[in-house]
Amino acid sequence: MMIKKNNFEKINFIFLILILSTILFRSICTILIISYIVFQIFAFINLKVKIKLNGLIFLLSMPFLIEVLMFWNNDYAYYGFKSLEKKIIYLFFPFFIILSPFKIDIFKIINYWTKIICLMLFFFLIRYVIFYQDNINNYLNGIDVWDMGYSFSRSIDNNHAPALNLIVSFCCISSLYNFYNTNSKRRLEKITNFITYTILLGFVFLINTRIAVCSSILGSVFITLYQFKSSFTLKQSVLITAIVFIFIVVFITLFPYTIKKYTTVSFGNMDKIGKLDEVENPEGEIYNSLVTRLSIWKSAFDLSKRNIWFGVGASDGKRKLFDYYYETDQMFLFKYKFPVHNQYLDYLVRFGILGFVLLIIFMALPLYIGFKLHNSLIIYYSLSFIVANITDDFLIRFDGIVFSCILVSFFGYLYVRNQDKYFLKE
Repeated sequence: MMIKKNNFEKINFIFLILILSTILFRSICTILIISYIVFQIFAFINLKVKIKLNGLIFLLSMPFLIEVLMFWNNDYAYYGFKSLEKKIIYLFFPFFIILSPFKIDIFKIINYWTKIICLMLFFFLIRYVIFYQDNINNYLNGIDVWDMGYSFSRSIDNNHAPALNLIVSFCCISSLYNFYNTNSKRRLEKITNFITYTILLGFVFLINTRIAVCSSILGSVFITLYQFKSSFTLKQSVLITAIVFIFIVVFITLFPYTIKKYTTVSFGNMDKIGKLDEVENPEGEIYNSLVTRLSIWKSAFDLSKRNIWFGVGASDGKRKLFDYYYETDQMFLFKYKFPVHNQYLDYLVRFGILGFVLLIIFMALPLYIGFKLHNSLIIYYSLSFIVANITDDFLIRFDGIVFSCILVSFFGYLYVRNQDKYFLKE
């Protein structure tokens, strides 16, 4: 059965939007990913695509290839395969997207995706207000105020707040990018992009994870300044700056805990690194503080030094870190089974120096592509993802894996086709 190439293009377009839009719902997204891979295999066979491998495909498949390369180092093959299974998307998506026989309108897909995410979050916020009034009342009464963004995220298919906010902040900055790069004659679309940016910025502040909030503020400034380089208008930049400033002021007024979160909660008890059990009521005082993260990172680094070249094994990192907490009598960390919360240290623990170096290459690649293509959105994604993985480990999470895999595949596609000015217009 022969299908016209343009029909494949339309189906591919819809598939990619649906996969991106359902990252927040693991079961649905998994089904769509499997269906998409089957569709791509059928398309390649039907269109009789001549496969010409590109070295970029292997570089973008690095998280999967590292797991394969270091598979021998797992204590148990079953858990090694489970770890490998999480990364298998990196085997397929760079291959199918970069070698795609039909055009993929990357920025059009991102444009649709940002608006769908905005509508979904708006729906879930209304649902949260109706069905989770106890949480809202607790916040207003000063009870568990740190948990509001996390509880809102959990209400959406049990999402992890930093991972959700990573996606929301990228969609937020993408909307600003679309606003700047929409022709001024298309006023309705330009206004829609700006409204989408404003709403998503509000959600970033609502979920209120540190890295995403800072990333969105700095990203707004960066995209605006980058626009200054080409088609700057003072009115637009002043408007964006004013919007961000008003958001910060209004949010701090409505949610005064923000000041405490970003000062005393984050930076208190710094003399207790590695000695968290000496803190009275650690759950209330330091659970989300920097001193806890630093204690985790210190333990992870000390553990990595025991297996510095090849690590402890892809599937054994968490278990051996928890054992190390117990061994060193850090009962608070052992009780709550804190993972590394740092992707670079996570790879150092699991894969040693070799894995750490390969991860740095993988992380730096989109930044290189962004500079080569002179594209501010790609540069922003790369910088924000590099920084976000200092305080979390998104490449061990389903949402982080799918999010990064699809976007780096998109950017790789643009790089390979960099002669096409339609895609790269700033």
